Amino acid sequence: MTLFVPKALYENEITIVLDEIRYSYGMLTRRGYIYGLIAIDQDAKIIAIDSRFDRKLNYWDLSSIGAALFGVARQAQDFFETDSLIRATLIYKDLQLYVKSIGDVMLHKKGKREILVVLLVDNMVNIGVLILQMRKFSNKIKEAITKNQTIMTKLQMSERELKEYLRELKKKVFQSA
Repeated sequence: MTLFVPKALYENEITIVLDEIRYSYGMLTRRGYIYGLIAIDQDAKIIAIDSRFDRKLNYWDLSSIGAALFGVARQAQDFFETDSLIRATLIYKDLQLYVKSIGDVMLHKKGKREILVVLLVDNMVNIGVLILQMRKFSNKIKEAITKNQTIMTKLQMSERELKEYLRELKKKVFQSA
């Protein structure tokens, strides 16, 4: 089953940077398969997906799992009294799910929001190279987010506002299906 993806998630400035990460990784290694990259905030609000994101994947669930994994990793960081979280990882037989913080974006009303990149890849991907690519492009992603007023507005939404926004989005999705 192919999911409907709103154009706002794959036709924006952040998508361009996620595509650059994917492309530069491919040029450097030519190893493994990247199912998708998603930029989200710490509460799983999806900012963007890469344009070649596997349409058979449920990006809503993947963003929720990524944010939950990051939250658990943050609790572990507090428990072990470490300085900073490097990345959070789930590894299955042939799939790897990585969550990496690329830094904070300052919001007018809500302070700062942590921006995360969630990656779903196969076990042949060289994650070290991919993480270096994310570091290289992290400032570009944060800059693109701060310049996009629509995304900044979404990041400032309360939980209630977000639920209403998603309800409206679901209406549009199921009307077009």
